[in-house]
Amino acid sequence: MTYHHDDDDTSFLDKFELLHKSVYSSDEKKLGFVKKVFPDNIIIQSEFTWLRKYVVSKSSIASISKKDIKLKITAYEVRHRYSYPKMKNILIPLKTITKTSSTTAATKVKRIFHDVYESIQYSRWQRNQLAAVIAFVSGIMFLISGYKVDVTFYYLIQKEILLNLPSNLWSLIIVSIDILVIISRLGGITVLIGAGLFAANRVNLGKLWIGIGTGQGLFTIALRIIFDVWYGRIDLANNYVLWLMSSAAGLAILFSVVARSVSKGESENTFIRIIKFIFRNRRTGSSSSSDDTSNLGTSSDSGSKNDNNDNSNN
Repeated sequence: MTYHHDDDDTSFLDKFELLHKSVYSSDEKKLGFVKKVFPDNIIIQSEFTWLRKYVVSKSSIASISKKDIKLKITAYEVRHRYSYPKMKNILIPLKTITKTSSTTAATKVKRIFHDVYESIQYSRWQRNQLAAVIAFVSGIMFLISGYKVDVTFYYLIQKEILLNLPSNLWSLIIVSIDILVIISRLGGITVLIGAGLFAANRVNLGKLWIGIGTGQGLFTIALRIIFDVWYGRIDLANNYVLWLMSSAAGLAILFSVVARSVSKGESENTFIRIIKFIFRNRRTGSSSSSDDTSNLGTSSDSGSKNDNNDNSNN
């Protein structure tokens, strides 16, 4: 739902309705997110660096939706006319500044850490750059350790698929699995490609490449530990956790998991979209079958009524 701003109506300009929402200019360029809200102005934290901020009047807001705010002014105007150094004099009367020699340095450091944390939390671009750095470290560690993915799983999948498909499609499946095996065998290089995709904001593709390169994720790690503990193989679970925490390959896997968790795409994960598509089709199929059943029941009821009318007439 989108609310359009009326100059006489400021009901939607509440602090908690504006705070941390993404801000777009009138020419559809993302400027950043709302860092602070004042009675007449908002401070916008830049999408690309926590060092750059803009001060924009609330009257410049054109519309507001659940996640986004759109301004009436262009990105050029915001960046060149409403930068924080030019506009901060407007905000000084609104603040009460108290400084003491004993707390000034600590306060500045705390503020810097808070700004960095907030930027990473609410700026998709900065989160993906951090994810790219972590994935890059993971890829380098994979190359150093010489880790290679176990590709037995791919061939098991290939065997099961070929048993249930006509022979004219076998070559396509075999070629596809072979390509996956080659990519997964590259190990660290595949993860480095995923890091590059994170840096380019191609998050879903980056997650896919890193997943293929590592062969493991948070789900498979948790599943393996739970499986060993469930069957009483505590020593195996302990050895696996120790391997993850102490070896170069294990740490690289953990770094890859963190990188995929930190990254944030514009849309939902491809896997989640596939699951939703399957469930949506099932729901549609079940509703259509219930409609068919009800229609069949209606037709049978009408048929029985017609038969009864014929018998009464006779």
